Amino acid sequence: MNDTLATAIVAFASLISLICFILVIIEMLQRGAVAMAVTCILLSLCCGLGGLIAFVYGWARSSDWHIATVMKVWTVAFIVDLLAGFINPAPWRAVEHLFQP
Repeated sequence: MNDTLATAIVAFASLISLICFILVIIEMLQRGAVAMAVTCILLSLCCGLGGLIAFVYGWARSSDWHIATVMKVWTVAFIVDLLAGFINPAPWRAVEHLFQP
């Protein structure tokens, strides 16, 4: 797999993940979980943990909120993102220098 294809796959999976994150946040707001939605947004901006919290919370509420399809799509996108990164870590290497002292 060449770098361009891996980058395209990671970009597409990441875009799908972002869309699913937004859909779960919207569902949180519609269901009255405003504090959780704001927390997930702020933690996403600060340290990146908001997406993980929204992912777990979305799965916990998926049957009550009827968002199982969104959560399944998000899970597949996450797995594809990880697999593409492990097969060819070029997209991750592009930002690796940001985390080195």
